Amino acid sequence: MGAECSDSEGAPIDWEKVLTFSLANQTATIKTKQTAYCTLYFAKGTPALDWLRKKGGETFAGGGEHTTAVDGLYRFKGTNTQVLNNYICFGTVVESECLKSPETYMYRIIGITSEADTTIGLYANQLKIIKTIPSRTNQKWYRDSALVTPWDDSDLKTYLNGTTENENSDGFLQTIIDGTDGNYWINTISNHHWYNGEKKVSEYPNTVPAIEPKTSYTIESKIGLMYASDYFNAYGKSTSNWLYIKNGWSSNTDIDEWTMTSYGHDYYNYLAWIIHTRDSLIKDYAALEHAVRPVFYLRPGINLKSEGTKEHPYLITTMSNV
Repeated sequence: MGAECSDSEGAPIDWEKVLTFSLANQTATIKTKQTAYCTLYFAKGTPALDWLRKKGGETFAGGGEHTTAVDGLYRFKGTNTQVLNNYICFGTVVESECLKSPETYMYRIIGITSEADTTIGLYANQLKIIKTIPSRTNQKWYRDSALVTPWDDSDLKTYLNGTTENENSDGFLQTIIDGTDGNYWINTISNHHWYNGEKKVSEYPNTVPAIEPKTSYTIESKIGLMYASDYFNAYGKSTSNWLYIKNGWSSNTDIDEWTMTSYGHDYYNYLAWIIHTRDSLIKDYAALEHAVRPVFYLRPGINLKSEGTKEHPYLITTMSNV
């Protein structure tokens, strides 16, 4: 969604200065008294997978061939200095608004689904994205470290998705509601079953949790967190150099944060994995408080434009079936 505008003399005008778009209604409204002549487009963009193949370069899915799918996703892989082109705005189609309020609108793309997984309700070509800036710094994974840590009953699941009675109340999901577009952006998020691994995910150097245990699944919900496997696969599953795994682009060096992966083994069920600022991936007590970066899948049918950099993040131009 966008426009090409010019003034009465034919000189180009930045459309963001003269128009406001409504994704929900597919309309544009003039917001200034300035004379402007605009050509609107509501489907200008490129399907997400094709666009990421074009723009992602060597850091997307293993290089120029773009054929490497790891654990169900074509993934951005590399260090913090290599992966600079997986930024995406969600909640706005206006770049300047996204850059002005990155804590609200800026995300990064973990990957895009390589095939359908009917077991959990995902389809091919769905973007998996993560909030760039942690939403809060004081969330418990579960309320009691003396008990097991089922995700469906966890404090984090409630915070991310809202209460059972009203999924839009008192949680992260509520913050996505836009005053102009109502529930449009919430409706672009896929509702599916997340992995609820019950097997032990061992810590390095014994084994690297490259693939999340898929022995059971949660109830359906929209919002989750990064899996431990997402964290490792962001660098490409290297097991020979811990430092490089730690320096994968998914690391958040400023603050400890929860993953969605519980330790899940015998009496250690009250533990869950965190991305630690010093020791990389470690297990911690579920009742402690750490930061969270919400993660979710977008519905298939998305078109993208722009460069994907922090300065010019990808913009969603259309979304089908919303």
